[in-house]
Amino acid sequence: MTGFNTLPPRILTRIFEYLFWTAVCGKDQAERLVLPIGQYEVLACLKVSHAWRKRAAGLFYRTALVSVGTNDTVHTLGGTCHVRTNIRLILESGYAPKTTRLVLVIDAEPDKLAKCLLASEFVGFEWPSINTLYFYHPQNHEVRPSSLNQNKAIDDVNQYLLASMPNLKHIYALSGTSDSFGLFALDDLINVRMPYLKTLTVVAQGALKLGFHSHAQLLRHLTMHTVAHALDYSEPSGSSDDETNCSLQTHVPLSVPRVHAESLVLLDIGPIAPTNIWAPFFGTNEASNVPDLNTLPNFLCLRKLRLVFGVQASQSEDRHMHRASKHRNSPGPETSVGIYPLFPQLESLTVEQYPYNILLFLENFPRGQLLHLKLYKCLHHFYELSLCVFSRLQSACIDIPEAPHASKEQDEETWISRTFGVSTLRSLSLRASVAHQVDLPSTYQLHCLQNLDLSIGMRSVEVEKLLVELKHLRSLRVTITEVLSKTHEYLSRSIRPKKYTKSKYTRVLSTTLEQLTICLVDLAASRQRRALSKTAWLAARVPSLLSLHTQQEHLQVLASCINNVQANKQAPVDARHLSNMRLCTILL
Repeated sequence: MTGFNTLPPRILTRIFEYLFWTAVCGKDQAERLVLPIGQYEVLACLKVSHAWRKRAAGLFYRTALVSVGTNDTVHTLGGTCHVRTNIRLILESGYAPKTTRLVLVIDAEPDKLAKCLLASEFVGFEWPSINTLYFYHPQNHEVRPSSLNQNKAIDDVNQYLLASMPNLKHIYALSGTSDSFGLFALDDLINVRMPYLKTLTVVAQGALKLGFHSHAQLLRHLTMHTVAHALDYSEPSGSSDDETNCSLQTHVPLSVPRVHAESLVLLDIGPIAPTNIWAPFFGTNEASNVPDLNTLPNFLCLRKLRLVFGVQASQSEDRHMHRASKHRNSPGPETSVGIYPLFPQLESLTVEQYPYNILLFLENFPRGQLLHLKLYKCLHHFYELSLCVFSRLQSACIDIPEAPHASKEQDEETWISRTFGVSTLRSLSLRASVAHQVDLPSTYQLHCLQNLDLSIGMRSVEVEKLLVELKHLRSLRVTITEVLSKTHEYLSRSIRPKKYTKSKYTRVLSTTLEQLTICLVDLAASRQRRALSKTAWLAARVPSLLSLHTQQEHLQVLASCINNVQANKQAPVDARHLSNMRLCTILL
């Protein structure tokens, strides 16, 4: 083990953290939480050498694990419990006063969880240094506590956790079950600790039925999401033309606790209704300088905001939504028309599935100070939006919706042309709902751009132009699609200005690009081979390229094309760097 003992401490720490932190997901990829559940993988590293033990001991002993429903067994006076835990090792090692995290993974009924907590020896001790709880309920077990015994077990679990962790300040929870009881073990715990919490992250597959009875005054990070129960903005039958016909029809609205807005730094909630967004939040009374539930909120410290709305409204409601947008564009309470929350520190804004006029909605945020903007599935009045008004914008990730009329290609090309004029952007991602071929603008103003993702459909010849024009590009992802027609292909070739001479294949395209991703969509077999061959020659003209990505089904053909370029002794370019370039697979 001499070679392993000579590894730098920084590398050892990265290896152990990779084993220790594991991403778990529910039924939807949007439900994702990184949990420190790799204790037993790290445990094996403790036995390698003294140097490894010194680096891995902190991760192992500072995180208590109770995983209920596993194949591991613990024998107690009350019987055998199926639980995996490292509590006894922590207690015997003397690290208990330094333990800062509890990971609770359950895949059992509430009464079994209560018994396993007792069997793990976690209950009965006060852990003064534990300030963070990670809770995970996987999706392979439905919990339906209906009996009195189960309800008593739920109360016992909450009491055990409250008594054992008196200084809890951070809670991260993920429930993959489709019923409403996946987070039963946290209900009373969250309510009692709410005034002292600084972080609350709750992501659930089903509806969140946590009863919030206390107010959060110190909360800095709030993330709450449900996946299965979206909101519905359908129009009630027999409605008239009055603006109230556009009222919200919800199935299960998201339950959000009352939170003091001025303490928040990160806010990520959804799905929510487009009205009364800020109703759960309150501000500070100016006269008494104390938090007041009846005071309008101002988000003085908020830097990152993500709002996810419900399902899209139907096209038949467009007339009603046009009228409603004049009253509901504001993120402020309906009862205070013209008075909106302030966001003096806001830097990142994400809006998903806003059902009304997105242009008017964005006017209520400080567009001149935003650095990062993400818009997903915001259909209405999208093509009236210009990113030029965001004068400090550094990164943008935009879903381009399908235009509602026949000139949709012209609308998309016009909007993309305006976007390519935002000179402050360093990262840009444009994704179209349908990857049909779109012509890029003739001039670019993206002088500082380093990362570009164009999932909009384009010809392979456009990639050369991108690399020549964008001098500082480090990462590029493009989608190559079939040309619209032979006539379109002929006209584009004849009208496009001839920028390059006959010796263009000897020209270096970029000296900064490190990663190139090519996605082929709706191409005939003959055109696929031609596009991959062009990609290989293009890679030969980028000496700085470190990795080339494409779909799995095209990887072998691309490797063959690269080998042909390397074997070509009469090639006009130096392709020696291709031998060190990595070929990687992407997933669409």
